[in-house]
Amino acid sequence: MRFFFIGLLIASLVNPGYGIVDCPPIITNGKLQGILPVVNQKVSYSEIADCGAVSQADLFRRVRLWALQSCHAPGDTFLLSDKETGDLVGRVSQVITLPRSEQSAGGVYTFRYSFVIECANRKYRAIVTQLDVLENGGKATPIETYCQKNEADLRAIYAALDGQIRDRLASLQEGVKNYKPF
Repeated sequence: MRFFFIGLLIASLVNPGYGIVDCPPIITNGKLQGILPVVNQKVSYSEIADCGAVSQADLFRRVRLWALQSCHAPGDTFLLSDKETGDLVGRVSQVITLPRSEQSAGGVYTFRYSFVIECANRKYRAIVTQLDVLENGGKATPIETYCQKNEADLRAIYAALDGQIRDRLASLQEGVKNYKPF
């Protein structure tokens, strides 16, 4: 029996893939699990909005104000805020809560992603990329390689995440394009 455990230990040291679950991403119609949009093998969202006759400085001010009011979770940071180029770049988090049910274990899932907003020529382009799942202990796993035992849970998590990211992009458009001056 002791030799069995020693053999198992040696096998796991020799073969580092031993015990690691292989979970290839399922991409259907250009979307991860048929839900999250994939561009160049990575989950990515992109939106361009024309804001009408607005100056570069005012457009950037609106975007920066929206980001300050909308991205306030602990750990949300905007590392680049350049009014000359009109660029705003940050790491933002999103929390998904799945209720417990007979079919699902439920849980709270935290995602972090890069949020890039570029302002130029009366337009802005918002890009959401580099989505990571924060697991126990804060370990970040790219969403493209994230595994769940229950595929229905994974689809529910991705659907909720997709909805929240799209809501955030709609909020950006409402806050910037349809800005109401005082």
